[in-house]
Amino acid sequence: MESQLPKFTREPEKYSRLRLLEALQELYLSIEMLKEGYTRNSASKLFLSWKALMSSLVVSNFNKIIEKKKKEGKEDDIKWYLRIGYSAPTTELMGIARDLEDLGFRGLVNLTTAMLGIHKYAYTGLDEDISLSHSRKDAIIALKELIKSEIDIVNVNSLDEEEKELLEKIKKEIDKL
Repeated sequence: MESQLPKFTREPEKYSRLRLLEALQELYLSIEMLKEGYTRNSASKLFLSWKALMSSLVVSNFNKIIEKKKKEGKEDDIKWYLRIGYSAPTTELMGIARDLEDLGFRGLVNLTTAMLGIHKYAYTGLDEDISLSHSRKDAIIALKELIKSEIDIVNVNSLDEEEKELLEKIKKEIDKL
């Protein structure tokens, strides 16, 4: 994404929409890389897409998250979300996924676990001592399934025309794989 993101606290809806668009763009690039046989690059783009989508979900549900944290007396969590949590940092994706699941989103913890595995594959490749994927075939199957899962999550969002267009393009491309 070329343009600078607005401060999420000033323009949360715009920030969330831009992160959603970023997620779709990275998802499309992941598919393009996969079509060319660059599985590690595809995995990297897929993970970036997931982070952007998680950030979009956090910001679009920010008030609900903060309200829940207040009820739980977790002031440090509120400060953290305001300082950095809205950006969905890699090291805290599991906690964010749990917080979003507490709001009614289903399957985010399992998907985040899988996305962290694909992130590891992007860095380590087929190293059998480190990577969860032990063959290119396994990696390709995982990438396709995770892309489809992310598409399902994006589908529940209300999309503008540009986002709908890109999502349809992504669906067509993933069906070709």
